[in-house]
Amino acid sequence: MADKSVDLGGSNLFGLGANFHAQSSESPHNRDMANMLDASGNNECETGINNRTEYSNSFAYCNGTPDIKTDLGTIASKFGAVTDSKAPTDMTINFAAGEYATLDISGHNHDNNPHTWTTDNYSDMSTAIPAGAGFGCPDFGLTLGTDATPISATLTFSLNHIDEQDADGEHWVGKNTTPRCELSLETLGLPTSQTVAAIEGDLTGWTVDTNGPADGNQELDRFIITAHRFFDIV
Repeated sequence: MADKSVDLGGSNLFGLGANFHAQSSESPHNRDMANMLDASGNNECETGINNRTEYSNSFAYCNGTPDIKTDLGTIASKFGAVTDSKAPTDMTINFAAGEYATLDISGHNHDNNPHTWTTDNYSDMSTAIPAGAGFGCPDFGLTLGTDATPISATLTFSLNHIDEQDADGEHWVGKNTTPRCELSLETLGLPTSQTVAAIEGDLTGWTVDTNGPADGNQELDRFIITAHRFFDIV
């Protein structure tokens, strides 16, 4: 019997450029349930409300002249604006020594009154991404010295997305607030800048959350930094 018609391959749900290769995607339709119980506590009525589709997409980045900041285009410079009929709300870029970057992005839209913003309600968070990054691990400006090298980093972009429903429980209006980016940076070896003051002096715009070394008898010395920065909604 011949093979059935079942596709193989990742879908590009957010319209990213040719340097981003979809690895996997999901787009489940979701709805909430409004329930009413009778006098005995049994479920008597049930209605599906707040119909929406949630999207998630994983990509592998590839460019002979890496520059993921430029290649992301408006996804980074207008993060939160509707793209390909979807409102992105979370994005993560992973960097690792000797590897190309990977990207994960998620978003949603509604069956009723879908989001359509294109010229407002977004944030330019592209400045969090180092220029020329995309292969290997950027140092984000940290003073490394001669005995440390960056080996992994993660940038996590997010928005506080607020949706409200109408009288029938379906989507009525939504807005983005509080754009935020979080950084996790790990070095092999101990960098010259290790204090909060020194790190924040190097990493312009970032506020340090944690900083300190890690070691062990089966692992060479590491230094780990986590930090965050806020952006504005246009």
